[in-house]
Amino acid sequence: MICFERADALHAHEKALRAIQVTDADTLCAYLKGFWEFIYNHKMFGCVYDIYSDDIELYRENGFVLHSIEEVEHETMNLCAAFPDLQVHIADIFAVPSGEEEYRVWMRYYFTGTNKAYSIYGAPTGQKLEGEKAINLSDFHVRKIDGEWLIVLERTMHPCDYIRAVCTGDTSFTKLEM
Repeated sequence: MICFERADALHAHEKALRAIQVTDADTLCAYLKGFWEFIYNHKMFGCVYDIYSDDIELYRENGFVLHSIEEVEHETMNLCAAFPDLQVHIADIFAVPSGEEEYRVWMRYYFTGTNKAYSIYGAPTGQKLEGEKAINLSDFHVRKIDGEWLIVLERTMHPCDYIRAVCTGDTSFTKLEM
């Protein structure tokens, strides 16, 4: 029964997100923030198809580029696989118009979670991503396409060195004072 209750709650949450009417910068931010948290915090990976355009270009740290929505979904799943309890905490999000039916959106957010499973770096370490040490910054170009607000271009800086350190047992980041 708990399983059905959880599924019903997730469906209700998703329905509420889909009901958000984007009419300005604030409602666009609420829409994106809601879906972003739904994807990461509830592991609803298929929802990347609701917020990204099919021909997304996502530029990441160190020149890493994702060229499709499938690659975005795969990278999200890889991170969440290494940190099964991963949570995203969005600290700031704001948008400004950038032409007709287009916005630029900036978001600052943090990851928390424990490396409990294998990652691209190897076996789990049990170390934790510690909030402010796991800062992420994203810049989105969002456009209304066929009635849907979709991210068409993204530039994101993940704390890749910190994530690698947590996944390899490197303790040099534990000495950082925040």
